[in-house]
Amino acid sequence: MDERLLRFFVAVYEEKNLTRAAEKCFVSQPNISNGLKQLEEIIGKRLFLRNKRGVEIKEDAHYLYPIAKRILGELNAIPEMFKDENFKPKIIIGIADSLPQQLKNEFFKTTSKVLGNIEWDIRPIGHDCEINLLIREWKFEEHLFLPLIRENYVLCVPENHPLAKKDIVEIKDLNGEPFIHCPPCEAHQQSLSILNNSGLKWNSIANCQSKNEVLTILMSGLGITFLPEFFVSDWTGFKIKKHDGPTNFREIGLSYAPKSLENSKISELIDYFSKNKHIFFNGTK
Repeated sequence: MDERLLRFFVAVYEEKNLTRAAEKCFVSQPNISNGLKQLEEIIGKRLFLRNKRGVEIKEDAHYLYPIAKRILGELNAIPEMFKDENFKPKIIIGIADSLPQQLKNEFFKTTSKVLGNIEWDIRPIGHDCEINLLIREWKFEEHLFLPLIRENYVLCVPENHPLAKKDIVEIKDLNGEPFIHCPPCEAHQQSLSILNNSGLKWNSIANCQSKNEVLTILMSGLGITFLPEFFVSDWTGFKIKKHDGPTNFREIGLSYAPKSLENSKISELIDYFSKNKHIFFNGTK
């Protein structure tokens, strides 16, 4: 619908006179009359009846008036919204589950300083996101990946477990111990492989689908497990123990499709972290 038709309608409704409405809109009276006729044809309703004193407002015009005023008000507000001091660029970001809370805090603090006034649309990771903060293994095949931090997996043992008293846990000490397993976890798969190659086996006490679930069972004291170092740093009820086996790790970073760089703020963000890798995670514990 032509915006002018709504402006003509509002002018006639408020002035109740075609001549005054035409003057208000800086057009001729025939333009106003033709515009009203087009509008009435579009909506299929009669809005005004002419009389000697001006126009008579019909019931449907009373219904249309507040709608037309709102639409015109929003149209008029658009230029103001996009002024530099008011307009906030938007970034749609997906955040993976089981990332350390402090890491996410530091990410948003840093990006706010770098990018200035931003509106964040935060969702679970997905193709519909312009950018995702996640584990490297979870990125979409066609996406690029910028690593930000490498996080080691650590052996976590309940406080009352016999292994908690050892200075260094040996791989052989893990044989038959109740283990909290997370099948989707890359580190757990590697740990199973190492133990099996040594002729030893886990005694699985629980199978969890997320690290949050693993942490819950660990804090309940039901078994031992491997979890990311920063992810468990703020929790109690267990001890992190050194061990003589290989150290597994995960990389956390930004995953994005090349077309996302068309958003100038995302391009600015990627450029900053490419030149300042790991800078905002210094001191993360």
